[in-house]
Amino acid sequence: MPSIWNRLMGIEEVEENAPIPDLNSLRYAVIDTEVGMKDHRIHDIGILRHDRGIYHSASLTEAIHFVKDCDYLCGHNIVHHDAKYLFPNGQRQWTLVDTLYISPLLFPQHSCHRLTKDDKLLSEQANNPVNDCEKDLDLLQEEIDKWAGLPQEKRQIYAGLLTRQPEFQGFLDMVNASGRVRNLPRLIADVYKGLVCSHADMAMMTRRYPRELAYALALTETTDHCSATPGWVLHQFPAVEHVMALLRETPCRKGCAYCDQKLDIHRNLKKFFGHTEFRAYEGEPLQEQACQAAIEGKSLLAIFPTGGGKSLTFQLPALIEGQAAHGLTVVISPLLSLMKDQVDKLAEHGITEVATINGLLDPITRANSIQRVRDGAVSLLYIAPEMLRSKTVERILMARHVVRFVIDEAHCFSAWGQDFRVDYMYIAHFIKKLQEQKGCISPIPVSCFTATAKQKVIQDICDYFKQNLGLNLTLLASSASRTNLHYSVIHAESDEDKYDKLRALVSASDCPTIVYVSRTKRTRELASRLSRDGFHALPFNGRMSSDKKIANQEAFMTTSVRIIVATSAFGMGVDKKDVGLVIHYDISDSLENYVQEAGRAGRDQHLSAKCVVLYGDDDLDKHFILLNQTKLSIKEINQVWTAIKFFTKDRERFCKSALEIARKAHWDDSVTDIETRVRTALAALEQAGYIERGDNVPHVYATGITVRNMDEARRRLESSRFFDSKESENAARIIKSLISKKYTSADEEQAESRIDYLADILGLTKREVVSAVERMKQEGILADSKDMSAYLLDKDATEHKSRLRLERCARLEQYILSHVPDETLCTTYKQINEEATSSGISSASEKDVKTLLYFLTIKGYMRCRKNGEGTQGVSIERKHGQEQTLARYEKRQAICRFAVEWLYGKVSETATSDTERTCIQFSVVELLREMEGQSAQSIFQDADSATLEDVEEALLYLDKIDALKLEGGFLVIYNRMDIHRIKGSQFRYKQEDYRLLDNFYKTKMQQIHIVGEYANLMVRDYDAALQYVHDYFQMDYRKFIAKYFKGERLEEIQRNLSPRKYRQLMAQLSKKQMEVISDKESRCIVVAAGPGSGKTRVLVHKLASLLILEDVKHEQLLMLTFSRASATEFKQRLMELIGNAANFVEIKTFHSYCFDLLGRTGNPEEMDNVVGKATGLIMQGEVEPSKIGKLVVVIDEAQDMGEDEYALLKALMDANEDMRVIAVGDDDQNIYGFRGSNSKYLYQLSQMPNARFIEMTENYRSQRHIVDAANSFAT
Repeated sequence: MPSIWNRLMGIEEVEENAPIPDLNSLRYAVIDTEVGMKDHRIHDIGILRHDRGIYHSASLTEAIHFVKDCDYLCGHNIVHHDAKYLFPNGQRQWTLVDTLYISPLLFPQHSCHRLTKDDKLLSEQANNPVNDCEKDLDLLQEEIDKWAGLPQEKRQIYAGLLTRQPEFQGFLDMVNASGRVRNLPRLIADVYKGLVCSHADMAMMTRRYPRELAYALALTETTDHCSATPGWVLHQFPAVEHVMALLRETPCRKGCAYCDQKLDIHRNLKKFFGHTEFRAYEGEPLQEQACQAAIEGKSLLAIFPTGGGKSLTFQLPALIEGQAAHGLTVVISPLLSLMKDQVDKLAEHGITEVATINGLLDPITRANSIQRVRDGAVSLLYIAPEMLRSKTVERILMARHVVRFVIDEAHCFSAWGQDFRVDYMYIAHFIKKLQEQKGCISPIPVSCFTATAKQKVIQDICDYFKQNLGLNLTLLASSASRTNLHYSVIHAESDEDKYDKLRALVSASDCPTIVYVSRTKRTRELASRLSRDGFHALPFNGRMSSDKKIANQEAFMTTSVRIIVATSAFGMGVDKKDVGLVIHYDISDSLENYVQEAGRAGRDQHLSAKCVVLYGDDDLDKHFILLNQTKLSIKEINQVWTAIKFFTKDRERFCKSALEIARKAHWDDSVTDIETRVRTALAALEQAGYIERGDNVPHVYATGITVRNMDEARRRLESSRFFDSKESENAARIIKSLISKKYTSADEEQAESRIDYLADILGLTKREVVSAVERMKQEGILADSKDMSAYLLDKDATEHKSRLRLERCARLEQYILSHVPDETLCTTYKQINEEATSSGISSASEKDVKTLLYFLTIKGYMRCRKNGEGTQGVSIERKHGQEQTLARYEKRQAICRFAVEWLYGKVSETATSDTERTCIQFSVVELLREMEGQSAQSIFQDADSATLEDVEEALLYLDKIDALKLEGGFLVIYNRMDIHRIKGSQFRYKQEDYRLLDNFYKTKMQQIHIVGEYANLMVRDYDAALQYVHDYFQMDYRKFIAKYFKGERLEEIQRNLSPRKYRQLMAQLSKKQMEVISDKESRCIVVAAGPGSGKTRVLVHKLASLLILEDVKHEQLLMLTFSRASATEFKQRLMELIGNAANFVEIKTFHSYCFDLLGRTGNPEEMDNVVGKATGLIMQGEVEPSKIGKLVVVIDEAQDMGEDEYALLKALMDANEDMRVIAVGDDDQNIYGFRGSNSKYLYQLSQMPNARFIEMTENYRSQRHIVDAANSFAT
């Protein structure tokens, strides 16, 4: 009977439990079953009985008989796994004791008990249930001992919460625990006082979330804050995260011992960073407000000025919640260098609970980061946006209590921002999917940060999270300005004048100085010139080596060098307080970027600093040209879509590299950042619902393991001829990782068997994992699976096109390998093709030369690299001796021939119809065994046998030369993107789909005009310029435009060039000439230009308009003439109009262009039929795709086209459905009629669909009376 005194004082009493029995005194059996993943039937049963009796067989009847005298059946996950198969009808006489679910309650100090990993027993034996029974018995004994050591009150709390819960009731019965507690919520509040919020609603949680509350309470007691709730617990009981938030993450308004101590941001600021107060920005406590909002669980958008202490604002709440709730904060940032800087800076404060996972980490570092996150040792994780597509990252986030997502550079969400990124649009999709998979009761909050953002960008960010995640972002922004910065703009008449003014500024300033330029090359040139003139300077740009960047940045930070010449890549995360001068040698391309870059001066608010722009008349046009060259147009996205439709004409899914997609899209693959452009196009197509992107990742399953245990695996590996010691160790680690069972879901098996996941957690490369798996199949340690698919070029295996393709490339490759000298060879693709053709290889093509050199480079035969940007030259260097290289080539060709014939044989066995290409399923090991079945002497010239690597190289070769198409298996190493086409091939990417990107590019264009207006205004009126900047960031964007750009100026900012350049381009054109220039839609523009009508002018100005105003890049533009003199004149006139950009435009004669298509140098003997030959190659698909992937072809003297020239033009148009033609000529003149030219072809172009015919008859060359007299005479 409880005492009256205890009742009066409110002291809770609990009933005494019966003594905990000794395990040896109980009648129990530990049981484990092996169940087939596919058939869901019992394949094996292991039992360890209390009297040490052992049962090992697959008979369920015998197993039931073996345990008939027991009271308890014990097992690891027996309640939800084994019991389903042991007792399919649900009836049983035994009490089930589950060792899985009680383990995290009793051993919360680490993510799992020493005998378990996640929800599995650690084992080195596959398919040995008796071994697992022994481990489970050890675990059960330790759990009982641990239970006995708990204080009485905590045993009562756990029993009170978990009684009648099927996962725990059996264990509670076994230890004689009673669940009767008079006032359980009050008891919990008393026992855990100071460890949880005193005002948490314990009554509600004990009633609605008893199991989840038990797990949360167990974690609160750990002294190691790096412990974390196991991922499988979060998967089974997702409300654990919600309960933990109520207990330890939500500060109460009334205040309590826990919240006042653990969740107070000022106490923790001192604890973690040693600061006594937050940084204020011009008196505004932005840091403090943002930290407090995060601790209160709010989602927020903070506009933090450069140097405003943004990082601490999310780091401090992350560290607080890491220690309070063992939570993980995920920071998404595109700035990889910034991640490293912040990790290093936190380490300086002694904070190690931080990690980064990105594509630049080496495998071991990456694996270590992943393991630390999984183990709970990380509270703050930095990742790049593209890492959200990694299944490994998704899996580790599923296994952690994610308390917040932080998105840096949040302006990237808005098409109205200065740096819109399509990949950012995937972030909400990922968070939503993660929340659904985790079963989150409350949404995961987000914090968004940006340094500068106008009102439209702020609205876009808020709308994005409201529409996609239902989150309302609290806005935190400062209205203060940097009063210690003085801005000025100095006009420069020329480049030399600009440099003189730079030198004068540097000479007059004795302080650390940042000089910003817009081009990578200029950082080096300007730093060198300043150094030569006595001002020691270092360059900094994004393309420098990592070591060089770190060295130069460190030299500037320590003031051993006072001047750094940099692109905008410099300054992210750099906190140097004494920068007294920031000079923009090239003006920024937006006010946002300018304010952010200029703001790197005067970080010390007591320091007066200068921000100077050196502004020239042509500066804006350089930005416009760069924008046009980097812009991804709707036509380019449609080219990628067309390539995808080609790859999926036989199936809806394919795997290719970005480079292969670019080439099929007819893009010039020598262009800088080509792979990034392809991925952006794919992201745009995915965003619009045309495709889904995935990872091309094969699986390797534990069910394929043929060895009984790790000892046998190690013996087999050590004695195998296929493994050296390191490879053997890697293979053993893979096998050990796979020997696990009792997955909580089939998805877990899918995840753990992925090649990329195994690589990530083991610190290996994908190549190492794939190689080890293939060798283990060869050794028989893993069962072989037909994981590769082959498609031959023939539908019915009668023409043997694959064999012909192989032999054609083999001849060309042998020539190349035989003619590369021992020293470095400087040449061009065209020169190699010319020499091969002259040597009798008539089937050679520049396309094949390029393909073969690409393969030889990736497989280590040679090094092949371009001789500088924008050049056609390449340097080729053989890595091994010629004899060794040719021997390797000959061996590969022999394997290729065998493989092709073998696959043809399988086609004849499996062919189903004449209309579809047959898919042949096979494996590399299977092919190798077929070869081994033949004598080596019959396949190779010497007695050497083939290895697995030899076969893989041969198959890769066949795939790269298009002799056949391969998917799956080891090709994951080379073709990393898995693309699933969703929309039908009849669809085209539309203007509505392009809207977001289109808005972004239009905004970028206007931003250049806006920053130019700032420069002009600053020269005239300092205060007005400052007001202009203030209005830009504070006013509605449309109202800002209406205020500062009226009338004609409103029209001017819609153009991708400065007003000055527009006048230069358009001012002197006639009405008819303007019709030609302004037509951006007609597929064919045919201009009949009479004598003196300004034909040359209109063509030059049209070329300039295409480059500047019509989204055409220089590599997409082709001009064809009939004489070299004309080509030279057009190039010179174009340079006068647009400057050096004209050098990159292809202006050639018909014959010269056709020799290029043939991959040949000009040869007078072959000029008569070169156009016809080139046309034939285009129609056969034998021409290098980038050479015909033109969006616009301009033709001078088009009346001189003959049948061959017109056929060439038609072939180009047929190969490019979006290609436009602009043909200008005088249909009254025809000087090449003797060789078949005819103005009828000019007429036929004008009759094509969506063609436009324009006549220019006014003669500007002769005076009016002369023209009238000539006309009178003619009539």
